[in-house]
Amino acid sequence: MINNAFNDVLKFSITLIAIINPIGAIPVFLSFTKNNKNLNLKNLINTCSIAVSITILISLIIGQQLLNFFDISVASFTIGGGLLLFTMAFSMISGEQSNSKINTEEIRSFDFEREIGIIPLAIPLLSGPGAISTSIIHAKNFTTTTHWILALLMVIVIGILIKTVLHYAESIGRKLGQIGLNVMTRIEGLILLSLSIEMITSGIKEIMPILKSAL
Repeated sequence: MINNAFNDVLKFSITLIAIINPIGAIPVFLSFTKNNKNLNLKNLINTCSIAVSITILISLIIGQQLLNFFDISVASFTIGGGLLLFTMAFSMISGEQSNSKINTEEIRSFDFEREIGIIPLAIPLLSGPGAISTSIIHAKNFTTTTHWILALLMVIVIGILIKTVLHYAESIGRKLGQIGLNVMTRIEGLILLSLSIEMITSGIKEIMPILKSAL
């Protein structure tokens, strides 16, 4: 049972990291901070990583209740989430910034006097619709205490990963260069594309009996 729980949480974690794509967020993060030397980067990064972790946890814990409230089946949400991830993955492979996270006009509209650690860096740049829907979909597989303990630990690890990447964002961006960042984004996009197809296929398999009984 422990092995099954570990495999479920590991699959969830890999998908989530590919969606969040902290490496791919480096150019946007640097564009926010490079011309604002008065920003307290330590507080900004801490706020961002904590906000991402809290967003994911809330999605895991009450996501199913929200689906039930709106009378949406997990199968339908899985297919919809898979399609959303598919478009994000395709954008990543194409080397484009996915508009389902944040677009150029949104970037220009934010006021640096506000707390940008939460909006737009944490939401929607890192923990956007893709991360939220993925958390809700995978939560249905977390049926034991072991699942939830491992999931909590992985969310903490992901928060630490985001904090570390953003802390060394300038160094990473300088060493990798734009080409290196693009390559990393495309690799993560390919992984995400495969996972999105698995989600769509899984959702269709679950919903087919419903469709058959309606005919």
